[in-house]
Amino acid sequence: MRIRIVTEGRLAAEPKDAKRRPMTQRLALIAAPLLLLAACGPAKQADTPAPGAEAPTSGPVAIAVKPYVGGPLRVRADGVGPITEATAYDAPTITALFPKAVVKSAFIHAGEGPPGPIITVEQDNVPLLEIGKDSEGGIGEIRLAGGPVEGPKGEALLAKWADLGFDITQCRAGSGRTVNQTVCVRPEAPTVSYVFGVPGWTGGGLPSVEALKAKGQLNEFVWRPAEKAAIGAA
Repeated sequence: MRIRIVTEGRLAAEPKDAKRRPMTQRLALIAAPLLLLAACGPAKQADTPAPGAEAPTSGPVAIAVKPYVGGPLRVRADGVGPITEATAYDAPTITALFPKAVVKSAFIHAGEGPPGPIITVEQDNVPLLEIGKDSEGGIGEIRLAGGPVEGPKGEALLAKWADLGFDITQCRAGSGRTVNQTVCVRPEAPTVSYVFGVPGWTGGGLPSVEALKAKGQLNEFVWRPAEKAAIGAA
């Protein structure tokens, strides 16, 4: 496209319409950049979603969780049954996850200091869970010492230490609530503690490998969220 710009010299060479020269000059100077802009085409517009595309949304995301109603209750590295690290510590939440159980809030005194809050879960007159609260208001630990509980590899309560494939280097002496017991942890599931008892053992420390092989039995599982798994005794 050709753009014709009228200059001041050209106007001086035209003797007619002398009174219109200033106006003509101003119009020509204004028209020039406008024509240049028109030649460049329309300004680029911001990208817009394609027709029919859904705009991204924000806000809470609902995640389907299957409540526990019966059968084996599996302890996993990332949780216990329907409970995970994201589960809130409150009785209504636990009741919704265990609709056939009796869920109660209580307190327990273990060691020094004031009693700590717990939530107990009992089903078919059998205690299933004892859920402890951490200092930040979330689930601190879950203890399982009864009922149809299974470990990460299908281990059952009262199983023999000798049958579960532990090495003594994966175990330590219990303390606090597990004093005189042996606490073992598998490398692939560090959030799950296996608590073994040796009947008659009151000497503190670890029993001998021979005593564990002969009498050691699984009395309890203890699950803790990952960030708390290495804190404190089982």
